[in-house]
Amino acid sequence: MKNLSRIIALSLALGSTAFATPTGLNNIPTADTIDHRTIAVQAFSSFGPGANQFSANGPDEHSFWMGFKTGWQFGPANLEWGMDSPLFTHESGPLFFQTKVGFKPWEGGKIALGVAGIALTDINRAGDPFTYAMLAHDFGFLRAHGGYGVQTNGNSFLFGLDKTFKVFDRDFNINADLVQAADESFWLPSVGWKYVLHKHVVLEWWTNFPEQGKSSHVAKVNFVFKF
Repeated sequence: MKNLSRIIALSLALGSTAFATPTGLNNIPTADTIDHRTIAVQAFSSFGPGANQFSANGPDEHSFWMGFKTGWQFGPANLEWGMDSPLFTHESGPLFFQTKVGFKPWEGGKIALGVAGIALTDINRAGDPFTYAMLAHDFGFLRAHGGYGVQTNGNSFLFGLDKTFKVFDRDFNINADLVQAADESFWLPSVGWKYVLHKHVVLEWWTNFPEQGKSSHVAKVNFVFKF
């Protein structure tokens, strides 16, 4: 049972590592990419009864992260890349790199190929990179996302839904996604929202409801600038 708990915790930690920086919903990357010549600096933290509950190094391991991502357009292709790292808990690090390239092959549709969780340092390194392919289509009343990710002992189907509307003349996005954990052994659903508080500030929140273990929450703030 102790080993199972550690496997579950590792899967959730890898999900956070792999999916945090790439543009996405909650725990899944999507075919979206950050806008051309835009940079987003991100700070996020997990908390709640299920946050890092099975960590071998204590309940606060890797609970605070910072990172950034930026986007560039090259003809029909949109390139995104970024880095993030856990901070202030035990030894900070490792530093993770992510990148993906997206296309819009039809009206309302997007596809993307990417890789995340490439550790650039060996400090507290856990797991191998996560390579994924995603497809999305906007049906008007909602957007649907689907894809698959490959990782050593961490392969996963990826599904999501989201809808954006205006609240106080600012974009408000509600969403839900579904990802597998512990090498496809159980599902991790989540629900969340994003709100454009200001043209330079985007707030995020989501709650995870794992099939095994307790729920947890993630709070995130994005500082967005164009150059």
